[in-house]
Amino acid sequence: MTQKSKHITELMALANEVKPLIKALASEMAVVTTRMAELEVLGLIYAYEYWRKDSDGHPKYFYLLYPLKQGEPRRRNYIGCDPVRIEAARQGLARAKEYDALMVELSRFEGRAQSGLFAMKDGLRHLSNKSNQFY
Repeated sequence: MTQKSKHITELMALANEVKPLIKALASEMAVVTTRMAELEVLGLIYAYEYWRKDSDGHPKYFYLLYPLKQGEPRRRNYIGCDPVRIEAARQGLARAKEYDALMVELSRFEGRAQSGLFAMKDGLRHLSNKSNQFY
């Protein structure tokens, strides 16, 4: 087998590996996107926990403090001391953190897809360039 045919054989083998990789990446992105949509439906809370202390200095009343927005007073939601409401608020906070982590992961997947697209376009440009023939 000549060197030329070895390169063509390897190129064909690599080309056959590309489609399953693209499908796997698309599948991973779909899973992440679906989970993000589920979290949005359940509700995201972007705030901080704050406990107001009682006269003995022990935490008693639970509040959610939202980030400051310029020109507006700080938004606070009183949750109280009901364990059910406290747990619901904490779950919303946890969903927001998970959503943000999934957003980072989706961004990485999109970067991989974009990088792969550029590499494939570059490869196609090299393969289709007729001016590089050295026969």
